[in-house]
Amino acid sequence: MSKWLLSAVSLAAILVLPALESRAEPNSAAWKELVKAARQEGKVEVILSGQVPRLLRVAMPEFEKKYGVKVNFQTGSGRAHSERILAERRVGRFTVDIWLGGANTALKTLLPNKVLAPVPGLLVDPEVANQSLWYKGKHYYSDPKHRYIFVWGASPARNVAINTNMVKPEEIKSYADLLDPKWKGKIVSWSPGKQGTGASAVPMYLNPKIGETWFRRWATEMNVTIVEDARQGAEWVALGRFPIGMFGMTTQAEVLRSQGLPVIGYLPHAMAEGEVLSASAANIMAVDRAPNPNAMKLFLNWVLSRDAQSLFLKTAKRIDSLRTDVDNSVLDEVYRIDPKGDYFVAFAQDDYINRQAEIIENLRKIMREAGYK
Repeated sequence: MSKWLLSAVSLAAILVLPALESRAEPNSAAWKELVKAARQEGKVEVILSGQVPRLLRVAMPEFEKKYGVKVNFQTGSGRAHSERILAERRVGRFTVDIWLGGANTALKTLLPNKVLAPVPGLLVDPEVANQSLWYKGKHYYSDPKHRYIFVWGASPARNVAINTNMVKPEEIKSYADLLDPKWKGKIVSWSPGKQGTGASAVPMYLNPKIGETWFRRWATEMNVTIVEDARQGAEWVALGRFPIGMFGMTTQAEVLRSQGLPVIGYLPHAMAEGEVLSASAANIMAVDRAPNPNAMKLFLNWVLSRDAQSLFLKTAKRIDSLRTDVDNSVLDEVYRIDPKGDYFVAFAQDDYINRQAEIIENLRKIMREAGYK
């Protein structure tokens, strides 16, 4: 059932994709030469890895229509793509121009193997390069050198889904509430040590009001059921097998809610310990020795333009743009960035960038010591 629902949602998105209100293109000779050179290359090879990037595949025809350059994209596992890229590069093949996806694979595999190119020098659209048009007046990079993994979007992190027939939202006002014995054996979750949950679990670990102690208690006291498939966990919550789902179930739970099932993928309020601004997979990376360097540069600048960012919000629906000139009223309020909000901006923290792999490994250790595989 869930696979059919996801296909139907994707098809619906394609059919109702909104038209863009285009802004004026850069008028410099250099920009015109870039567009001309990109058209001569004729294509750009793109990886869309992660939930948000996969949703953005329906936006790719807009680039093709605008510039006459075909977008060849591949979805799927970041790990599988990184292994393929490294294998190809060992025999002198270079087949990828751009990667849209999460930072974990990049930090663990792409950067150490010198797969990525610095982004700042590629930002040639004046509006894209103008940092005053971005959140808090700056560009954000989630890598130690602040050059390779450009963060284009974020939203307040949502880690708790509930069955609305079994739990009232006001029963869970803090992460401490999730350690209440009444929820023992009633939580289904992705493992917080899973690579894909790092964007939400690592900031919680770094938050002194939550931290390692909370994770140890959660793992040892709450008899949590761990699943490998977030869709399965969300369905169990929607069907009432578990009242609470955690870590990575928001998107799947919201799809089920849209079908009339009694589930919500997020609580309608901030947790008492504070809100985290998470980029999830809203990152873009340029690949070194790109086979289509001009099309790559043009596509990168298009992705970060106001037009494309507006389209991405309408398409993905669960991520806000870090550009401040993009209308985010198309998003449910829970996904919007409040300009006056007091967030822990995870992707801007050196601890989050530099210690992410260490913390994920420690979370895995906590789960193993609690008896989970």
